[in-house]
Amino acid sequence: MEQLEGKVAVVTGGGSGIGQGIVGACVEAGMRVVVADIDLDGAERVASAARESGVDALAVQVDVSDRTAMDALAERAYEEFGEVNLLCCNAGVIVETSIVDSTDADWEWLFRVNVMGAVHGAQAFVPRMREQAGEAHIVNTSSMAGLTVPPVNVAVYAASKHAVVALTDRLRHEVAADGIGVSVLCPGGVASRLFEGHRHAPADLAGKITPALRTAGRGRMSPALVGRRVLDAVQAGRFWVITHPRERERVDERYEEILADFAWALEQA
Repeated sequence: MEQLEGKVAVVTGGGSGIGQGIVGACVEAGMRVVVADIDLDGAERVASAARESGVDALAVQVDVSDRTAMDALAERAYEEFGEVNLLCCNAGVIVETSIVDSTDADWEWLFRVNVMGAVHGAQAFVPRMREQAGEAHIVNTSSMAGLTVPPVNVAVYAASKHAVVALTDRLRHEVAADGIGVSVLCPGGVASRLFEGHRHAPADLAGKITPALRTAGRGRMSPALVGRRVLDAVQAGRFWVITHPRERERVDERYEEILADFAWALEQA
C-alpha cells in the first residue's frame, strides 16, 4: 500500500506509547485516523492533536479483549469513514515475573489482551476489508521478545508475543488471496507506558496479577520513530517490521542453535 494520504487507519492502544507513535506517523502521512484505547482520555487527547494537525480523527474507547467491543469499533470506523485501509492491533500489557512465580491471572490477562486483541481485530475487520473497494493492510504488534528468549523475567509476555508472531504469519496466508497485506511489528525497547498497563486490569483479575515493578521506559527508541518505521514497512510491503536491527545477534544465536540441532538430528537418522 504505497499511497497513504486520505486513507483510513485504526490503531488500538493508540492513546499512548507505540500506538500514539503510529497515529502520529499516520497523521504526518495525511491519513484519517481512529484512535482506539481502553483509556478514553488518552485516545481523546491523541485524536484532538490529530484534528489540530488538519486530519479527521475519531477517539473510541475499546477493550480489545472483548470481541463485541471490537465488532463495535469496526462498525463505528466503517460508519464514520466507509473503509479501513490500515488496522494496527497494537494494544498490549506486560508483567515481570518468573514462570514459577507467575499467577494464572498473569497468563489470562496477557493472552486476553496481547493475543486475543489481535484475533478479535482480524475477526472484526477482515470480513469488512474483503468487501471494501480500497486497499487494506493489518499490522499486529509483537515484540523482539516474540523472536528471542528475553534476558529478563518476562516469560508470560514473551509467550504471548510468540503467539502473536505465529497467528500473524498464518493470517497473511489466509488473506493473501484477498489482497490484504499483513505485517508483524517486533520492536525492542521503546519509551512507552507498557509497564503501567496494570491501571486498566480487568475487575475479575484485580489483585491476582503480579504487581508492576517498572514504569515508563527511558532512554529507548521514541514511539514516533517506531511509528514512522511501521508505515515505511507497510508501504514497502514488508511482513517483518524490525525497528531495532542491532538485536539481530540474539535472533541469530537462537536460530543457529535450532539449525545445529537439525544437523544433529540428521546425523542420528
